[in-house]
Amino acid sequence: MSIDDDIAVLERVPMLRALGRVPLRLIALAAETREVRDGEVLFRPGERIDSAYVVQEGRFHLSTDPDQAGKVIEAGPGAMLGEFAIFAEGAQPLCAKADGACTVIRISRSMFLKILDDDAGAALRLRDYIAERVRQSISDVLQVRYTLDPGED
Repeated sequence: MSIDDDIAVLERVPMLRALGRVPLRLIALAAETREVRDGEVLFRPGERIDSAYVVQEGRFHLSTDPDQAGKVIEAGPGAMLGEFAIFAEGAQPLCAKADGACTVIRISRSMFLKILDDDAGAALRLRDYIAERVRQSISDVLQVRYTLDPGED
């Protein structure tokens, strides 16, 4: 795929799109494209990773246990897996397992933070995006709470 194709995939991720076109181009140039085999696990619960992965082709199952049947979340093209790993070290809460052959764009924490260090405008746009996402998440949680227990304040 071309750099423009990679940028188009990265733009599908709202958090990355918030950075702007120039930072996305830098990410596309510096990121690594990786092929993932059917059944291969990108990361497991409790594992510490230093990269996020944008699904370019294929689907992943996200679950708390890759070896146990049960509810899974599916993530396809344009989804970012392990997104908080590009901000700080921490344990992953889920497992990401390939459902068929997949291609991902690997974004390393060090490269991502360097781009933010070099582009204050992109960092501010990202801050604003995350702040809005947190506000919306709080609103969603409160809405569920009030729906489940309308008598609570």
